[in-house]
Amino acid sequence: MVDFYRSARYAVKIDPTLKYAWINIPKNASSFIQKVLDDNHWITPENDMVDNILATDSIKKMCVLRDPVDRWISGFAECFMDVQNIPELLNLDSFWSTLLKNPVYDDHTEYQHRFVGVATNVKYIYMNSDSGTDPNRFYRDLSGWIRMTGGGSNFQHWKERTNPSTNNTNKLSINNKIREILKQYPQRKKNITELHQKDYQLLDRLTRYKSHG
Repeated sequence: MVDFYRSARYAVKIDPTLKYAWINIPKNASSFIQKVLDDNHWITPENDMVDNILATDSIKKMCVLRDPVDRWISGFAECFMDVQNIPELLNLDSFWSTLLKNPVYDDHTEYQHRFVGVATNVKYIYMNSDSGTDPNRFYRDLSGWIRMTGGGSNFQHWKERTNPSTNNTNKLSINNKIREILKQYPQRKKNITELHQKDYQLLDRLTRYKSHG
């Protein structure tokens, strides 16, 4: 069975020369990158073309990956930000038992490796967490990759994050609560980490793109 996931809301995009493609993974600067590629006239291919694009070795693919647990926390908060009692539920052992049976609830919590699937010739740009020592690294790498494809960019010095957890108070509360619990209960963090092993393996398997800038 092929282990992949493709959402119509997070479509693959391809550049006008048909030499480069972007695999869209939610919670990994998705909205920001889509705007950048739209500004560079990238297109969204028809759905029946996507499998061929991903399997074509001559097309260079890029995706953005981030620490799997960090992304899951952000994605879970995004998924449930309109549910007011989630922070209270996170205090319950029974609720965590449910989470650990299956941590996937929507596009934002789906595993990163399932968006990449069987795509060939893929490199990734790493999206560091809020605690990263070089918050500008992501923008430099993305800017370098856009220029490498023949496009233009004006964001290589940006440090602002797109759609941060702070843009919704309940989302921020959920985000902070999960981090607090995982710090308080290391076994739960270990369990979540183990559930994301294929995503950690993806970080090792794919080649990371780094700009020389």
